[in-house]
Amino acid sequence: MFQVIATVVLIASLAAPALAKEKAKGKANGGEFDFKKTSQFIREMEGRPDFPVATVIANDYVYTLLAMGEKIDAGRQNAIIVNVKLGQQKNGGFTPDKTNKNASILYTDIALETLSLLDAGNAIDRTKVKSFAASLKNADGGFGFSQQAKKSSLATTYYAVHVLKAVNGIDAVEKAKTVEYVKAFAKKDGGFGPEKGTGVANARSTYMAAYVLNALGALDEATAKKAVQFLEKTPYLDKKSKERPDLDEQLYAIRALREVGAGNRVDKTIALNFMKRLYIKVNGGFGPLEGYGSTPDSTTTALRILSEIGKAKGAVPLVAKR
Repeated sequence: MFQVIATVVLIASLAAPALAKEKAKGKANGGEFDFKKTSQFIREMEGRPDFPVATVIANDYVYTLLAMGEKIDAGRQNAIIVNVKLGQQKNGGFTPDKTNKNASILYTDIALETLSLLDAGNAIDRTKVKSFAASLKNADGGFGFSQQAKKSSLATTYYAVHVLKAVNGIDAVEKAKTVEYVKAFAKKDGGFGPEKGTGVANARSTYMAAYVLNALGALDEATAKKAVQFLEKTPYLDKKSKERPDLDEQLYAIRALREVGAGNRVDKTIALNFMKRLYIKVNGGFGPLEGYGSTPDSTTTALRILSEIGKAKGAVPLVAKR
């Protein structure tokens, strides 16, 4: 009996340092997610013969790997940069892929972030980018999606202002008109919605409106305070909320709070617990909603959120997620 006990004690003593080391390792990377698996999941894209076939795929790949603190080899970086550059059209805007010729402000925004993350922002004609974004300006103060789809929306106005700020072209915005246009999307509960007048506010529209107003120096204290009051009632701050949280909205809620100067209100615990529920242990990816399988795009969004709450090393989010 004594021998058995002694053996158990000996094994435990030998295993203790290794166990302590493993625990320390888990604590160092948060212990909640296996980023090695996540990396393998994202790097499956490399197997495509036409990689990176699209602007979004290139962006997901670059952001996610950098957010996990990984390096992208020079050859792969160059291939991505070349592919993104091929998407820039004569009018200065970018397309979703090199086979498409219709540039839009959305894909221009995505292309700029991808190049910036690879420290290749000057690999394109930035003056043409400014001209393209400015060409989408409408008489109502908003901006359109493309030169073919000219109708203004809050989202496309946000993308245009975002792009113009990135290329030092904010002077192309008629500030008073654009501020008036954006404020028309405000709702009674303090948030902003995707449509003017009646309708429901959401975190995405609230972030976009706050960003534009901030960029144009027109985010007043009352608007910021009302935005926080709206966000307080969402599942991203209110633990008792019965609303089902959404991956994209989680990201925008965090960014909206930071945009209105209330970054200290971000509830990292709520956000982290939500990310845990979306994490797919089998492949290391994340799903868009609870119960859904993982996708590269939702995995990238998850890494953006984890970067925001300090659970990933974080690629600098120079341009917001679409």
